[in-house]
Amino acid sequence: MMEPLRIAVIGAGAMGQGHCASIGRVPELRLTAVCDTHEDTVQAVGARFDVPAFTDVDALLSAGCADAVLVAVPHPLHAMITLPCMAAGLHVLCEKPLAETVSAADAMLASAREHGVAFAVMFQRRFDPAMRAAIAFARDGGIGPILRTALVVPEFRAQYYFDSNPWRATWRGEGGGVLLNQAAHLLDIFALVGGLPSSLYGRAETRLHDIEVEDTAEALLRYPDGGSGYIHCSTVEPPDGGVLEVIGERGAVRCRGGRLRMLRYPEGVGKFARAASEVWAKPPVEEISDSAVNEAPKQSLVLKNFARHILHGEPLWCDAASGLASLELANAITLSGTTGREVALPVDRAAYDALLAELREKSTYRKREMAAVRVTDPKLV
Repeated sequence: MMEPLRIAVIGAGAMGQGHCASIGRVPELRLTAVCDTHEDTVQAVGARFDVPAFTDVDALLSAGCADAVLVAVPHPLHAMITLPCMAAGLHVLCEKPLAETVSAADAMLASAREHGVAFAVMFQRRFDPAMRAAIAFARDGGIGPILRTALVVPEFRAQYYFDSNPWRATWRGEGGGVLLNQAAHLLDIFALVGGLPSSLYGRAETRLHDIEVEDTAEALLRYPDGGSGYIHCSTVEPPDGGVLEVIGERGAVRCRGGRLRMLRYPEGVGKFARAASEVWAKPPVEEISDSAVNEAPKQSLVLKNFARHILHGEPLWCDAASGLASLELANAITLSGTTGREVALPVDRAAYDALLAELREKSTYRKREMAAVRVTDPKLV
């Protein structure tokens, strides 16, 4: 029997501690170290899981105690952590989003290719059976050319959530708001099912929170085949009105009210529209499935797939290259909303880097002072 993959967790905060616990439920993995710059925290976490604790990534790498790392630090630090790990030959599983900018994510992807290591991202919503079926349906051509898409992501957060960590909800710290963080999972699914638009016109604003970055964002989308779409994401709306719809000429995915339906248009909408000879003709519709969305924690499934990919060659379901799409959307909407112009995708890397640098340089925002609160997301446990 093959030995488990040795994995270290970098970032011992609430998220990292949750991942340490998840690793213990995956037989293909063995937690061998934790690393964090907060010495008291990392020592306590190391003692809890009975593994060595490090306060420096270089020391962790020099110890040679891991084959892979799970990076669970604030996302603006992802690149500076993952690049030396990849250069040392370690496989990397990174929390979402990959980075705060597409250019940083590009550098991480290039490094993974250069050093021949596996690179995955923690997009666990891909493992929901209904979402997984929808992604496969789209990849198999079941949707066809896009007619219309819609994504509404209500991910409510209280002011206390933003105040509880000094890096959150600032340009200098987080580098963005709901688009980068809270909406990332469904932006990911949306892009996997419908593909990326060719351009968008976006708007981002801060409506109900005392934060520097956006708590509400929306965009009008244009697809390569002429289809259109709409995105609305916010942390101000209670989380019971989510919508994900991708409608094409051959089929559709509709997710509302916690249920996901897949439909097939067997004659093709365009072909039927041109050929029908009745005044009130409607294209035939076949329902393929109607299933509940399962929001139970699935981080362990991502970890298991990551380990089995490295140990046994199993296809990597959350590969980082495909995870770039949600970041493309987030950066493009922010760029458009700030400049007031339509933005083409892939987003102009230099233009977005310059914008974020300017926003950080001009920032005068000061957060409320309070001690950091580290509480594991209930979706992790």
